[in-house]
Amino acid sequence: MLIYPKTKKGVQKDSPVWKEDNFLRLRGLADALVHKTDFKTEDGKNVLAGAYYERVRRELETLEAAKLAQLSKSLGPKAAALKAMPEPTGGSSNSSSPRSTGARRAAREAGERRARAASERKELAAAIRAELLDAEAEINEVYCRANASLVKYSKAGKFRVISDEEIPRFHPDFSARKVAQAMEIEEVLA
Repeated sequence: MLIYPKTKKGVQKDSPVWKEDNFLRLRGLADALVHKTDFKTEDGKNVLAGAYYERVRRELETLEAAKLAQLSKSLGPKAAALKAMPEPTGGSSNSSSPRSTGARRAAREAGERRARAASERKELAAAIRAELLDAEAEINEVYCRANASLVKYSKAGKFRVISDEEIPRFHPDFSARKVAQAMEIEEVLA
């Protein structure tokens, strides 16, 4: 079930959170008694269908869209900063070293600036990658929990043995790679 938690001051947060439904077996039994779930043939297989399955599917899609919006909001400035940073260059490694002390100092400072810029770019890319992978792991965990709850609901809803092929499963469309490609920052996942 999708909920929007509130802060201590009673303000509703923007991002929804997945919460396990209570009494799934009882709900499955009650829906079976009033014939709310039934089998439908899909791709040559009998699959359970009903309003509860559709509600869970819609809520999972809403959760994915909210997570995508949250990521675009939080990663937008970081992605823009990453694109604005210059690509790291190897620098100029001349075979002849500068002869004067001032030229050596300027070359050393330029090398330090390049190294600092490269390390800042790596840190920013690592932060973006971590946030994308955390979001993907969170979405995958929610889908696993939702599919497990559908199994409980389905097995309580029919008065016979149900095979795993007859229980609908939902799979996430969300992937960190797709989000990175949409934001044109694929190099952070390379």
